[in-house]
Amino acid sequence: MARNLFGGTAADVAEDVDGARIPGAVGTVWNGISDGATQILDLTDADGAPIVQLVADQRGFVPAFYGPNNVERLWVDFGNGKIGLTSSTVGERLAAHQVANDPHQDRAYVDEKLSAYMLSSGGEYNVTPTGGAWQRWVVPTTPDTTGLTWKQATADGTQYTRLTNAGALFIDTVGRNVPLGIGAPGYSATGVVINVSNSKSSSSLTNSIFSVRGDGSVVTAGSVTATGSVTASNVGNARVFSGPNAPASPQAGDVWIQYA
Repeated sequence: MARNLFGGTAADVAEDVDGARIPGAVGTVWNGISDGATQILDLTDADGAPIVQLVADQRGFVPAFYGPNNVERLWVDFGNGKIGLTSSTVGERLAAHQVANDPHQDRAYVDEKLSAYMLSSGGEYNVTPTGGAWQRWVVPTTPDTTGLTWKQATADGTQYTRLTNAGALFIDTVGRNVPLGIGAPGYSATGVVINVSNSKSSSSLTNSIFSVRGDGSVVTAGSVTATGSVTASNVGNARVFSGPNAPASPQAGDVWIQYA
């Protein structure tokens, strides 16, 4: 830190035991008031020139001088005992301290700690080790559809995409934007891009009830062990058969394409 300024005020004078000023008095500077104090020789005058002692002016005033770095109080002795001096710029430095952006570096410390939990604009997370969780939220074990783990909202409080404490993800966009875009480059025709299971979510096709494959096909039954049916206003209950023999138990609406 920089040196602090001492002396140079109307209160800084060299006096005798009766309180009279002593013009031209020579004084020494100390780091304490006790007999075991050490004399301070690391001093400069107001212009920065080194000095080892103080000399009062013709009126008995102690001229302005700089003490050692980071020192707020010194003791001076003009032959009648040590008298304490407080830096004459302490008020100015306090005022500057009060308006400084981050004088204690506590904001920088808090920002550093919070960056591990909440990103600021343009922030980055470090990649977690293999098998680790990038983010983890501890949520209630009982269903909570009103509490939110994550929420996107406009300034007026309108909620858009949000993740509930129950694990449900609701996707709403601001304006006419694509709600969900899934890129699947390099997937084989049988590779599953979307999988809905009747148990806990999994990449496994076991218990799959709805799947979208890499070739764009929507599968609700067949080789992927998916179950269920497709229901729509233009789809009835018709069944389609092919082969040399008619279906064993035909129903109304069945279609049989015979071939020899």
